[in-house]
Amino acid sequence: MSDLDTIIKNTIRHDGPMDLARYMDLCLTHPQYGYYVTRDPFGGAGDFVTAPEISQMFGEMVGMWLALLWQNMGQPARLNLIECGPGRGTLMADLLRATRHVNGLHQALSITFIEKSPTLAQKQAAAIDAVGFDGTRRWASHLNEIAADSDYDGAPAVVIGNEFIDALPIHHCVLTDKGWMERVIGLSDDDKLQYGLIPARTELTDIIAERKTPPEQNEIIEVSPERDAYIRDICAFIKTRSGAALFIDYGHDVVDAVGDTFQAMRDHAYTDPLKKPGSADLTSHVDFFRVKQVATDAGCTPQGTMTQGDFLHHLGIGQRAQALVQNAAADKAEDIYNAYQRLTAKDQMGELFRVVAFSHGVNGVPIL
Repeated sequence: MSDLDTIIKNTIRHDGPMDLARYMDLCLTHPQYGYYVTRDPFGGAGDFVTAPEISQMFGEMVGMWLALLWQNMGQPARLNLIECGPGRGTLMADLLRATRHVNGLHQALSITFIEKSPTLAQKQAAAIDAVGFDGTRRWASHLNEIAADSDYDGAPAVVIGNEFIDALPIHHCVLTDKGWMERVIGLSDDDKLQYGLIPARTELTDIIAERKTPPEQNEIIEVSPERDAYIRDICAFIKTRSGAALFIDYGHDVVDAVGDTFQAMRDHAYTDPLKKPGSADLTSHVDFFRVKQVATDAGCTPQGTMTQGDFLHHLGIGQRAQALVQNAAADKAEDIYNAYQRLTAKDQMGELFRVVAFSHGVNGVPIL
């Protein structure tokens, strides 16, 4: 039994059944034993591979998006660029390398990484050092830490995140013959973690009540006040100084989605989320329709969504892939093409992943 497993079980014994959101938060971000705090989970030697790790082209295209947005904004002399969940810093490094010749952009940039892992923070610093960025860089564990920082006043902000909001905690609600119930985690007779149901709290049923389609009995409805709150915080941040946000993640953009998308990934394979807490990545599919709704209610203007494949193609990934292939050694050309396909093809990440942007007070809109 791991230390985190013991902590979770003792918490359940003391406080009663634990909701999914609390379980996810402990497993991912416990200050001593959390998944993201204790390891580098990315790449072939980790548990999963993200788009920036597949190819430099991904970060380069996000760089093109940023450069176009900055130009549409009138090329402000200062720009706060904030990345949520920056991993090893690969996306940011590729973004910076791709935009180094955009006159004035790097001189305007002040970069902040929203990161809780000291291990990953060191790798992020090394990544941007390696591409020669010598501007301001900072770290914070949450966006709210920088919201009141006077260093951020007066300059517009752009917030980006790739595979970030999928890891924000969720709740499961189920309509039963006893009314709305919430799925929770308790202990079995043989002291193993198991699912159970308790009456759902008003905070959750109020969100469900906003749905236009009446749910059917026994359907699982995923809601995330935590994800909603994070989107509201981002909107509040960019509204005070103008700016935009861009998020890329796997998920769906449909009205009143139903179903269980809670999942765990370890060693590049799906595993039981309740086994070995803290040793697997826990995520859910992002409800992009809800994200746009929350952003709109918070006073920002959503742009999109669109599929990752369409987003990357609009920014020129096809031409970039062709240029890389033409300049590559024969044994590397196929790798480049395969990476391009993995990022953009409908039967791979191109269709599964979606992109959403929202903005406030900018001249011109984010390209999406």
